[in-house]
Amino acid sequence: MTVALILIAPIGILFLIVLVSGTLAYRYRSRQMRATGQEPPSYLVYLFRPFATVFATPVTTRVSIPKPIRILLGLVVLPGGLFFLLIAYLLFTSDHAMQSHPIAAVVATALVAALGATFAYIGFRLIMVSDEEQLFGKKGKESDAA
Repeated sequence: MTVALILIAPIGILFLIVLVSGTLAYRYRSRQMRATGQEPPSYLVYLFRPFATVFATPVTTRVSIPKPIRILLGLVVLPGGLFFLLIAYLLFTSDHAMQSHPIAAVVATALVAALGATFAYIGFRLIMVSDEEQLFGKKGKESDAA
């Protein structure tokens, strides 16, 4: 029961992150398209179809987020990632989980640890990245041309 809950919770959180991120991206892109006189696609088409098939023109502008918002978001995501790492550690050291299903416990522990490390890294990058840098990818201005 606990292993199933620990596996389902990160998937639900990931789905929620994708939904919120897609909603914010849709609002930005639809406003941008309306400003140029184009009709944006419906929300569900934008959210569930690949980006390249929805828009024929590539995105040439970068969306910058103010530093205080990035730091606040990083301060929320980083402890969340550390919490997932703590849960993975507790799963790994729990004798009860290893006795009943050792393979499932190892898989769940590895999955939760990977998600925790990913969230913690994203939170760290959100806090540390400067305004000129991208959150992920190549550093510097040479990545802007690509």
